[in-house]
Amino acid sequence: MGKRARDTRQAEKNKTTTTSNSTTMPSKPHRWQPSITARTLLMVLVGFVAFVIVGGVVLYKPIVYGDAVEDFGIVMMLTVPVIAAVAFRVVLDSWVDSD
Repeated sequence: MGKRARDTRQAEKNKTTTTSNSTTMPSKPHRWQPSITARTLLMVLVGFVAFVIVGGVVLYKPIVYGDAVEDFGIVMMLTVPVIAAVAFRVVLDSWVDSD
């Protein structure tokens, strides 16, 4: 009778280990993985949008009132879109490459 109880316990132990091994964990949902080309195109698009916004703000007064464009405005139009595009690319790459 001792052997039978031991076999029963061994069978129960095997059943619990196979049950725990056979259960699958739900996998994470698959995230969008853009290619390098898509990332670059998105970066250019963000830079262009920033250029349009900054250009609209900087050029509003000269267009409406006929004033000269200030040097600071030209510098802003050239630098802010580049900074925005690079910052967007850094965030996009870190988000996509994170596990």
